[in-house]
Amino acid sequence: MSESTSNQNPLALVWHWIGVIQHGILRFFGIIFIVLFALMVPSCIAGMAGSGDEFTMADNGVLKFAPNGVVVEEEVRLTPDQAFTGALLGGGEPAQIYLRDVVEGLRMAAEDDAVSTLLVNFDRLLGATPAAMHEIAEEMEAFRAAGKEIIAYGDNYSNGSWFLAAHADEVHLHDYGAALPTGYGSYRTYFRSLLDRFEVTVNVYRIGTFKSALEPFLGDAMSEAAAEANLFLFGDIWDEYQTATEEARGLEPGTVQRVADTAPDLLEAAGGNTAQASLDAGMVDALVGRAAFRDQMIERFGAGDDNRNVEASDFFEYVEANRANGSTSGDKIAVIVASGSIVAGNGDGGVIGGDAHAELVRRARLDDDVRAIVLRIDSGGGSAFASELIREELELARLEGKPVIASMGGVAASGGYWIATPANRIFAEPTTITGSIGIFGFIPTFENAANNYGVFEDGVALTETARGPSPFGGVPESWDRIIQSNIEYGYERFLGIVAESRGMTRDEVDAVAQGRVWTGNQALERGLVDELGGYDEAVAAAAELAGLTDGDYSVVEVTKPLTEFEQFLKDIGLETESSAVVRAFVGDGLFGTGFLGQAVSDARDELERINLLNDPNHVYATCLSCESLRTFR
Repeated sequence: MSESTSNQNPLALVWHWIGVIQHGILRFFGIIFIVLFALMVPSCIAGMAGSGDEFTMADNGVLKFAPNGVVVEEEVRLTPDQAFTGALLGGGEPAQIYLRDVVEGLRMAAEDDAVSTLLVNFDRLLGATPAAMHEIAEEMEAFRAAGKEIIAYGDNYSNGSWFLAAHADEVHLHDYGAALPTGYGSYRTYFRSLLDRFEVTVNVYRIGTFKSALEPFLGDAMSEAAAEANLFLFGDIWDEYQTATEEARGLEPGTVQRVADTAPDLLEAAGGNTAQASLDAGMVDALVGRAAFRDQMIERFGAGDDNRNVEASDFFEYVEANRANGSTSGDKIAVIVASGSIVAGNGDGGVIGGDAHAELVRRARLDDDVRAIVLRIDSGGGSAFASELIREELELARLEGKPVIASMGGVAASGGYWIATPANRIFAEPTTITGSIGIFGFIPTFENAANNYGVFEDGVALTETARGPSPFGGVPESWDRIIQSNIEYGYERFLGIVAESRGMTRDEVDAVAQGRVWTGNQALERGLVDELGGYDEAVAAAAELAGLTDGDYSVVEVTKPLTEFEQFLKDIGLETESSAVVRAFVGDGLFGTGFLGQAVSDARDELERINLLNDPNHVYATCLSCESLRTFR
């Protein structure tokens, strides 16, 4: 310490070091800002430099379609802390592929005389819901029906990537790879005994025999009711998988089931060669290494400018260049996407905020140019109160004469079904995961564990209910009764809402409710949806109900506008965990992108789903297990 600072009085010395710390913090954030700005400038310059470049379709008509990431209904906007935390741990959020981009791109290409061939590679496709996979597969079939060809290549094929590749004219596999579909299964981690060991009290309030969201907290194994429901649910999805792929590949019915059941026998017969076993089973058409396949495609279609790769244009650049930018004036059909868990408040970070989404519906409801509303749902639910806020606004729109159509995507269960109930008509895909009509409450407390370490809670209360639930004090008996009564009322309210909207009695709804999950096919049979169909069918129905039969209208997506700060973060690449800026600071994270990184990511996701349970009344209409059914790889 210098002589000047040592002669100061203690208060002055403290103030001096406070100033040093302040300057240090300012310098730290100043450095971060400079680095961010430096990283942003090249991309901005590149963007400006490339803004004048026009997309040019390859002369041979070949498009290369190699999606990288997870297929989503809408862009997930993460807060900066979410992005950095996820990236820091490793195995964070992957890149996002917008489903509508894929669907619209395949349709444009099918109708475009300049496009003749699609080269597809799904090695980096990290997942999608079964419903999304089927929708993409249908567009691939339409592309082929237009007289065009699809050629697929993969190092290895998973259940999901092989499902899509099966809809190609030719399926090529690396000669050291595998393409043996394994079928569906659903497994969760159960930790009741661990909670007992740490003396955690799990206060659960629920209605519904099949409401299995919290089973991991209540036991060490799946209940018989949950096993029964899951087998019935997955059986239908697996049947759809087999039918679609066997028809696309010209395989005998039952072939895919046989391959999944007898994979060990097939592999032994092929001498342990998974690629040969895949070929022998009819899953692929040819075995070829990467370099040899590349040479084959160059010989067939010609080489690009670098003479190293086949001449081909990028599919997503093609979509961006040919995207329709029609007028949004005049009559409109408003599309509101509800994707993610439903939470109270505005819901930043890839979730459905009760307040924010209710406001989106209100904007569409009060807009005289909006003639109908399409609610596109991909959600396993969440806060019952937040769900009700969104439902109220949708019901007002319908009562005021503005048609409302619900379009169920991959998942529309529990609270996701709740918000669909005001619709004039509900559309679901055959493999949509829906239902889960049930309610539960969940409050974990740690009073026993805390007492063992000398932590106690005490105080005074003037009424029997003044002392509410507390992490270190538990849930008083009076509040046990309050919450359970509220849960029972919430369930009856849910049944009533469904009964009124579906023209059913309370008991008829209860018979298909109890928290049980159904596919779209099964929901149609039970009267929970009106028709099987996707996004396009929902928009067409909205136009019909609004009397817009001449096609003179625009379809606009109503979204929450970005604030100036959010736009800045997006511009510099801080809105996703996979962004270049985030990765520049943390790389692949503490745990990397391998098995351990994925395990950490899965555990984080499970805890995040619990953390999102923020209903003010502790009442939830959510299907936590549905989240594990959303990603089909």
